[in-house]
Amino acid sequence: MRTIISGATIVNEERRFIGSVIIEDERIADIQEGEILPSEDHVNFIDAKGLFLFPGVIDDHVHFREPGFEYKADIASESRTAAAGGVTSYMEMPNTNPPTTTLELLEQKFEIAKRQSRVNYSFFFGATNENIDELTLLNPHRVPGVKVFMGSSTGDLLVDDDDSMRDIFEQSPLRIVAHCEDNAIIEKNIKAFKKRYKGQNDFPVRYHSRIRSVEACYAASSRAVALAKETGARLHIAHVSSERELSLFESKPLEEKQITAEVCLAHLMFTTED
Repeated sequence: MRTIISGATIVNEERRFIGSVIIEDERIADIQEGEILPSEDHVNFIDAKGLFLFPGVIDDHVHFREPGFEYKADIASESRTAAAGGVTSYMEMPNTNPPTTTLELLEQKFEIAKRQSRVNYSFFFGATNENIDELTLLNPHRVPGVKVFMGSSTGDLLVDDDDSMRDIFEQSPLRIVAHCEDNAIIEKNIKAFKKRYKGQNDFPVRYHSRIRSVEACYAASSRAVALAKETGARLHIAHVSSERELSLFESKPLEEKQITAEVCLAHLMFTTED
């Protein structure tokens, strides 16, 4: 079956132009500048004049909470939301319950998504101090990367053993995606705030950024970058949250980079006062 979307304002690869998209057997076969007039039988023709046409978004960092936290969200609900917002592919993180730290648990997620997901999917594998043997068996055509939590998260996902960390960087067949917060600094800060708010069950949320501080982020990010340079590992640092960390990254064409990073848009907009 052929589908033609004709006359839309196409926004793609830093260009904006009036054009048409030809789809054959559910795949984009061609993109042409200008309108195409309906001239064939058995064609699903869509007149898109006056409308914008964007490629589907690939979201490489989502938390869908299944299994274990379905009361928050699950693969079915979040993939429907993704589709409604124009996200056609996602890569989901391993800090579920149980965490995705074995090949068996990874396959279970793929099976859930096969039944429930409304859009394309893949899943990160979670590194631990103990699972290097399974990590080396990952298929790079199915799994987007290995997630390393240098700050505490769900279950046993914290990698706090230096030898294990080096093994992961040296042996991972996939890009390493690092959550960079130094756990020792975080624990020291928590201890200080607990002493300050002694007798209370908790302390104000406005101190979150002082507990998971700039120092905690920079210490872990700089360690990860140094280790990647020593071992030749491909490294991607998730949700960089401080200006100081930017000094760790080089400004050069993406295809030349072994080390990359991302930000959360909200971190660029909001402050503790918000």
